[in-house]
Parts: sequence; structure tokens; C-alpha cells
Amino acid sequence: MYDLISKMAFQVMFQPNNNAIRRERIFRDRTHPLDVYDDFELMRRYRMPREAILNIVDILTDDLEPKTMRSHSVPASLQVLTDLRYYATGSFQQVVGDLVGLSQPTISRIVSRTSRALAAKVADFIKFPLSPREQLAVKQGFSSEFNMPNTVGCVDGKLIPIKRPTEREDAYVCRKMFHALNVQGVCDNKKRLTNLVVKWPGCTHDAHIWNNCELMNYMENHHNIGHLLGDSAYPLRQYLLTPLRNPVTPGERAFNSAHKRARQRIEDTFGRWKSRWMCIRKYGGPLTVNLETAIDVIVSTGILHNICEDLGIPVDLLDPEEQVNEDENDDTQDIDGRHLRNRLIAERF
Repeated sequence: MYDLISKMAFQVMFQPNNNAIRRERIFRDRTHPLDVYDDFELMRRYRMPREAILNIVDILTDDLEPKTMRSHSVPASLQVLTDLRYYATGSFQQVVGDLVGLSQPTISRIVSRTSRALAAKVADFIKFPLSPREQLAVKQGFSSEFNMPNTVGCVDGKLIPIKRPTEREDAYVCRKMFHALNVQGVCDNKKRLTNLVVKWPGCTHDAHIWNNCELMNYMENHHNIGHLLGDSAYPLRQYLLTPLRNPVTPGERAFNSAHKRARQRIEDTFGRWKSRWMCIRKYGGPLTVNLETAIDVIVSTGILHNICEDLGIPVDLLDPEEQVNEDENDDTQDIDGRHLRNRLIAERF
């Protein structure tokens, strides 16, 4: 389960590794993709360039390789590539076809182990802007692009399909009638994920997830840092601005329009995340792993999304998946939130 705000996270820098990784011993009957594929083919198959893959291997080697380095162990580099190929395709069968010498049960264990190791490092890669300098950069981005000042991010929920759980199966059936996790994401103006909550069954309302997350508690106690933008499924708060239900004046309509354009950032972020990693996309079928591993996979692909965005790695955007909006939230009685929204409309629109 993942729901955190890291105040002391160490930022891992992804720079070209001239020393690369040490070459591990490879099975005789296995052809190593890093030795076979050129840079273009690596990008096509694994969604990341060679140097980024090697850096991930360096980060995870101690977690993935037994200290004894027995001759029959699978090298860390091959485990990472196996993991990336599953994320990119969502199919164990396709991974089996690509990596000769690895059985499907072995691949399943590798995906589980590698996803768990990478997800454990989430605080290094998915971080809410906590320092004044970080917050100012995000605020300036939203203000200059969308005329939405003092905005530190956008929040929304996204359904990610999973296979039928063995416990509480009904709770995971979402409004669109498939088994899912409802994942809450927050992004900045650069389409990077800055917060993820990955633990709630698909039937859970977006507002309930928000009201029970660590970020809400943080914003409640630090609302002076700015505000998030959310759709009408969320409660209006001083630190969470939602659109007006029935805009009447030109200023109110202009505010709603700017709010919608700015909030599109989270939809764009989700779209890029899912386009890179087909395993979390509905049209690729549900995640074919157990619930615990599914949570690790979702967090891991979120980490990889941020790495790709930081490196400026292009993504072939797929058609957006159908979005079913949550019911409007009836809790609109926050006076401070209404005053802030009204003042913003009067001053900027």
C-alpha cells in the first residue's frame, strides 16, 4: 500500500553511466537483449534508452541478485529487462517469446520481485513539492500557462484494471463494471507525478480517497502553500479548488474554462503514463498478477513515468480511455474555499 509524502527523500539523479554495469554471467542458451538490440530497438521494446536501463539496474542490483551470485541465478540486468517488457506489453506470453530460456513461472517471479524492489524506492522519485523553491516553480508554471495562480498541482483518480481478487471481490468492481484499483494521482505543471495513493478498491469514491490520504492532512495543516485543482467529485476547500457548478457571470465562466484547461494536466499525465506502460491500460486487459504485486507494478510504472519525463523521452500517445466522471460532491460548505475562489475570480477573471 502506498500513500506517503516524503520530507527527506533523496533525489536519485539519472545521468549517463560511463562505467555502465559490471557484466554478469549469462546463460549459454540465453541471448542478452542489451547485447543484441540497438538503441532504437531497446526503446521500442522497453520504452527506455540504454543508459536509463543501466541506471535502473545499478539501483536495483543489490535487491535482485543473491550475494552468492550462483551461476544459475538470473542477472539483475535481465530481471530489469523482463520487468520493463512486461510493463510495456502487459503480457507474460510476449515476454516468454522474447526472452529464450525463461519460463512463464520464472518471469512471473521476476516481475513480482523487481516490482517490489522498485516500488520500495518510490520516495526517491515521486515527491510532492515541499520546499518554497519547488512550490514556486510549479506555481509559476500553472500561472503563466493557464492564469491559475498559486496552484501546486492537479489531483484526480484513475481506474486501473486488475484480475479478480481472492478476497472482497465485490469491493473491487468499479462503476464501469470491471475489477480495478482506484488510484489517486497528483501531478505538477510538467506532467510529473508528485503523489500517488495506490490501495483503494475500484468502488471507492475519489472524494473518500482524498479525505483519507496523507496529502490531504498535509494540505490541511499547510494550506498557505497554495492549492490543488480538482474536478467536481472533490470537496471545495481553501487548498483544493473545484469548478463552479453553475457559472453565471463572465468571470465565473472564464474561471471554469481556465480551471478545466489547467486540470487537463492530470489527464495528460495519466495518458502519457498509460501510453508508455500498456500493463496498466484497460484496453490491454487487466493486470495479470495478484493484488499485492499489482500495487507494486502500478507504483513502479509511476516511478518509471517520472524518470522518462525527466529525461525527455518521447511517448507515442494512444487514444485516451473513456473517462467516467464521479458524481458531484455535495460537500461544498467550506467557507474559506468559497471565499478564495470568489476572490480569485474577482481579481483574475
